[in-house]
Amino acid sequence: MLLDHDHSELDEILARFFSELEAGAIPESLAALDRFWAHLAVHIRAEQIHLFPTLLLALEQTGLAPKGSLLPDREEAQALIAQLRDDHDFFMSRLAIAVKRLREIARGGAPEDRFALVSLAPVVAVREMVAAVQQRIATHNELEESQVYRWIDALPTPRERAALIEKMQWELENLPPRFRQPERGK
Repeated sequence: MLLDHDHSELDEILARFFSELEAGAIPESLAALDRFWAHLAVHIRAEQIHLFPTLLLALEQTGLAPKGSLLPDREEAQALIAQLRDDHDFFMSRLAIAVKRLREIARGGAPEDRFALVSLAPVVAVREMVAAVQQRIATHNELEESQVYRWIDALPTPRERAALIEKMQWELENLPPRFRQPERGK
């Protein structure tokens, strides 16, 4: 499925970030982290604007999911989607801080003390922050792939499924202008 594949692409970008950071290549690790943050933002936007509302509306229109349906009942779906939205907020806020700190490091400045982890060097603190995102994303993606993405197949008509996928595809391709050109050498 479209969003499963996007998870794999995000994993690759994040792996590049960690590899560059381990090698001490701060500008390259910053570029990878910035790309990950932007790519994750459009992925989240596709889910928040199109996927979640469409699925919740389908559940609202059908009431409780029929036996044997891929859809949970409305309350279960709402609770799971609320959890996924909380995860999205966590990812984006933590990544905003990590990108800001890594930019400061790349410019030769010190990160703001109010975000510093007391005994860790700035680069290690960024790594730990992104590692926390990576860990939570693994659980998050498992929930989406094993449950929410499968609900698309339960939408009433093939036309509704196709329209949803088309809208999500458009969002995924709508990266910020600085990322629209293919990466060189990658």
